[in-house]
Amino acid sequence: MASILLVECNDELVRTLDEQRCIHEAEIERLSRSNQIQCANLDNKLAEAEKTVEELIRDKKSLEATLSKDTNEKVAELSKEISSLNTALEIKSTEIKTLRHSNAKLQLKVEEIPLKDIEISKLKHRVRELKILVDQKTNTEKVLTTKFEELQRSARNQAVMSESMLKENDLLRYKIEEMESSTSEGEPNLVKADSVVKYGTPQLTNACSTRLCQSERRPPSSTAPHRSSQSRSDVMTRSVISLYLEQGRNRFTRGNIDTIYAPEGTFIAKDRGCSQRLSSFDDEHDADDEGTPRL
Repeated sequence: MASILLVECNDELVRTLDEQRCIHEAEIERLSRSNQIQCANLDNKLAEAEKTVEELIRDKKSLEATLSKDTNEKVAELSKEISSLNTALEIKSTEIKTLRHSNAKLQLKVEEIPLKDIEISKLKHRVRELKILVDQKTNTEKVLTTKFEELQRSARNQAVMSESMLKENDLLRYKIEEMESSTSEGEPNLVKADSVVKYGTPQLTNACSTRLCQSERRPPSSTAPHRSSQSRSDVMTRSVISLYLEQGRNRFTRGNIDTIYAPEGTFIAKDRGCSQRLSSFDDEHDADDEGTPRL
């Protein structure tokens, strides 16, 4: 019985071993197939990795080349920038030197400011003095202008008076000439009356009228001619200037008449002695008639 059990046990063990061997073989094959698959996958991955490595190496080389190129360019650019910055630095240094020089000059000018302030104050004081002088001159000019206008008005008034006196003298001269032409006996007296007729002075006009009155005191034989000349003179008063121009001047040009022009007026004489006598009278009245207009 024991041998049978041993045989049965041995058979079971064999069967178990066979089953286990079959299982192990199947497992080994499976593992072998999976290993082959994994090896193939790993080979593929390895190939891909090698390709990736090659690509990375190429990229690395290209990057190194690009980097070196960029580095060279950047170095060149940086060199240019450095040279330009050095040039700018030199320019700035020159400007700084110039500014320092200008600053030194300005410092000297700043030191001169107090002196300039003193000069400015002096000039301001001088300007005030000049303004005062200008105001004084302006006021003086106004006063002188007023006086000048007054003198002009006075001169115009004196001119009008002189013109009226001239007309009166013309009338008296015309009367004397008429009396001289109408009478022959009183001619020496009329010559003396003509020599004292003067323009522009009332005193000489009064003297002339006085001498005219004296010359009218004639003998009874000359009364009729005097009355006729008096009537004619009354008619001539209507137009004294026109009659004098038409008749009086023509007679003066025909006669031997001396005309004396002096600052006091104009004197008419018929002989040299009379004119010499009147010249001494002119010298005595030079200072009095300096401002009167001369006609």
